[in-house]
Amino acid sequence: MALLEIFNFLHFIGLAYGLGGATIATIISIKADKDVELGKQVMKIIPSISKLIWFGLLLLIISGIGISFLVSWPVNKQLLIVKHVLVVWIIIFGIVIGFKVKKLKKLAPKSREQPSIQFLKTKKQLKFFSIINLLLWYLIILLSVFA
Repeated sequence: MALLEIFNFLHFIGLAYGLGGATIATIISIKADKDVELGKQVMKIIPSISKLIWFGLLLLIISGIGISFLVSWPVNKQLLIVKHVLVVWIIIFGIVIGFKVKKLKKLAPKSREQPSIQFLKTKKQLKFFSIINLLLWYLIILLSVFA
């Protein structure tokens, strides 16, 4: 039973890192759109937040597997499958976001240059995927709490 508690604790830590990181990254990105100076600094801190999100997701996956082997109460398998599919989508969108961030860094305007159309388009796509990813995180939480 102690092992179940450890996996449960790791699951909550993973949730805090993943959901918290995704929330903070989205909020910072939205603020950076309005503040040019902040926008320059965001590209320096987002990689650290991204690592936190990926670490949280890894903890969730590992602890979730551990929990599934240790629980003795009945589990709603259909709901669990839906949550797993949503996690897969979070991973897919996370990979897409990573590629978009790298592309954005390459397209970033040099000092006093106007941003290119490709840069603005990539930035818009990045924002879209980030918001979708964040909504998926919250949808999984809602499914966990209310179902």
